[in-house]
Amino acid sequence: MKIDVRHVADLAKLKLTEDELVAMEKDLEMILAHIERLAGVQVEGVEPTFGSREPEALRLQGDDPRPGCSRASMLELAPSSKDGYYVVPARESEGRE
Repeated sequence: MKIDVRHVADLAKLKLTEDELVAMEKDLEMILAHIERLAGVQVEGVEPTFGSREPEALRLQGDDPRPGCSRASMLELAPSSKDGYYVVPARESEGRE
């Protein structure tokens, strides 16, 4: 299967050199080849699993709130802030409205 790597990179908003495009094409071909091998695996009659752990090991931890950083202390770390918010450079919409 031939992959249009430049198109994939454009969709992902990646600016890649020619060397990076060649490397990405090889990586994507390997990934797709692996997926094709997985598609050929016979799984009829195999019970689905969530991993190699026993179900007891999958228990969820409690969802209890923990103390975190204050807004003020986080804003002190920001390169720029205004009215309690981070200030970041504007990004062009690239033709989108």
